[in-house]
Formats: sequence, C-alpha cells, structure tokens
Amino acid sequence: MINALAALLDQVPLPAIPAVLLAIFLLAAELGFACHRRYGGSKSGLGGGGEDETQVLSTALLVLALLLGFTFSMALDRYDERRQLVVQEANDIGTAWLRAGLVPAPHGPALQNALRDYAGLRQSSPLPHETAKLARAADQRNRVWQLTTAAQATLDGPRAVSLTSAVNAVLDTGTQREKAVAARVPGEVMLLLVLFAAVTCFLLGYVLDAHGQRHRLASGILFLLMGLTIMLILDLDRPVDGAILVDQSAMQALVASLAVVP
Repeated sequence: MINALAALLDQVPLPAIPAVLLAIFLLAAELGFACHRRYGGSKSGLGGGGEDETQVLSTALLVLALLLGFTFSMALDRYDERRQLVVQEANDIGTAWLRAGLVPAPHGPALQNALRDYAGLRQSSPLPHETAKLARAADQRNRVWQLTTAAQATLDGPRAVSLTSAVNAVLDTGTQREKAVAARVPGEVMLLLVLFAAVTCFLLGYVLDAHGQRHRLASGILFLLMGLTIMLILDLDRPVDGAILVDQSAMQALVASLAVVP
C-alpha cells in the first residue's frame, strides 16, 4: 500500500505538484476547522484557551521544517553526485582515449574507436527502466575491455598498467553513474513528507479556529509555498524530468572533440 502510494506520487507531473498539494493542504485545513468546531470546545475569543493547541502546532511546524530540510539535502546531494559523475566519466574516457593513442596499430586505433562510440552512448543518463540503453552501454563496455586486454598484451609493464587503470576508471565510473541515476530519495520518505505536511495543515486549521480566525489568504500562501518546496525537492530528485536537469555538456564536449580527431 505504501509503495503503491509512493509510486503514484512519482507519476504526478511536476507542474501539477503545487496545485495538487495546495488542494490537499486546503482540504486538510478545512477538516481542522470542522473538527475543532465539533470537538474542540470554546474559542479563545469567547473565554476559552488555545495555548495548548498552539504549542502542538509550533512543534509540528518545527518537525515539518526539519523534515523538509533533511529531504531537500538528500535530494540535493544525489543531484550533485549525478552532476559530478558526468564530468568524471567524461574525463576518464578522455584520459583512456589518449592513452589508447600510445598503443601501436591495430589495437590502439580500434580501442580509440570503441571509446569514441561509448562516449556517444553516454551523452544522456539512461533511467533504470530504459533497459535497451543500459544493455547497449554494457555491451560497449565489454567490447572496450576486450580490446584493452588485447592491447595491453602488446605493451611493456608500465604502459600496460597505465592503459588498464585508465580503462578500469572508465568502466567503474560508468557503473557508478548508472547507480547514481537510480538512487532516488526513497518514495516512503516523500510520502511521509506529504502526509506530515497535510497533518500540519490540519493542525493549523484546528488552531486557527480555536482563536476564532480563519486567515484564508495567509494560510493559502503558506500552503502554496509548502507545495512549491516539495516540488523543488521532487525536481532535484527526478534525473531527467523537470526544470533542474543534470548538465551533460562535459560529455557532449568530449564527443564533439573526439569526432574531429581522425
């Protein structure tokens, strides 16, 4: 059940996230108003007290802020890792290509061509469900390694080690990059964030009614800001969806530079 709800949240288009969350938060606040009127007793303006409810709301808002900050930091770290791995993989492929140029023909040119083809496949980050792209990349990595094995047999010890270590870095970084794309903020964490935000909105409605004030405009602005913040977290967390995308220019520049080399 939890996994299904988390997957459903991941299917909502990013532009619709603030509107959907705003509707959920407004509904939760209205439920809070209704619950206090039915079960909460008198209002502070009529001789009652709302201090206890206010303390509960303050605690809930504090925990929500901590949860938002924690989730944002997690999503930002994953985004930054994906960005750095693109640059690292481009650098590793470029280094391996240069070292392959020191290998005599026919092994050196063949390895350079294989690395050039592999770089072309890595201009975008394949998602976990794009099995065809992942399979092509894996096949090309196997081909690169086979050519490396054949090439290093023709080299002396130091040059063979240098070439092998460079190609190993290419293969390792490629695998790390694919794993980083698949590493998302757990859906259960995002679902908990949305549910906790909705409960906080419920408490806000409950407390506002205890004080005899609705403050619909101020509450609506707060709910919208909360929805935009969650949308930003989801935008960072989705590798190829939304406005915040991982910059692929390092790999694209490498492919362009290798294309002009005969």
